[in-house]
Amino acid sequence: DGTFPAPEFRTAGGAFGIGSDSNILIGIGAELRQLEYSQRLLHQARNVLFERGQSTGRALFEGALKGGRKALQGLETGLRIGGMADFFSLDKGDADYLVEDALLDGWIFAEAAKVDCVWVDGSKRVVSGRHVDREIISKRFKAAMHTILAA
Repeated sequence: DGTFPAPEFRTAGGAFGIGSDSNILIGIGAELRQLEYSQRLLHQARNVLFERGQSTGRALFEGALKGGRKALQGLETGLRIGGMADFFSLDKGDADYLVEDALLDGWIFAEAAKVDCVWVDGSKRVVSGRHVDREIISKRFKAAMHTILAA
């Protein structure tokens, strides 16, 4: 927890990945936004982790991918026929003018795009922003919360 000297960490060869230990709000875009904003506050500057002029969203996303691959060292990564595949797609909604880097920037910093679909191990688990087992999961969650709060 807290803000760390990210530029010095990266200069020393450090890499970062993202994740969440929260059960309240879990979001890749939110995690990347928080990383950038924490560095803005600490260093009183924008785009601290990457070269000025490049898309901050793309730089953050690619930095997280690179760090994530490093954390998975020893495991097979990359897309291949028959391989595991975890990925997501974005729905631009009314922001259909957003393309490429602007789409990543819009998703991370303006919530102009939303996660539409998520595939885990090649299986589509989220469709149109909703988990395919949402009803079952919701019932189990509510029952668990009633049990916990009744204690």
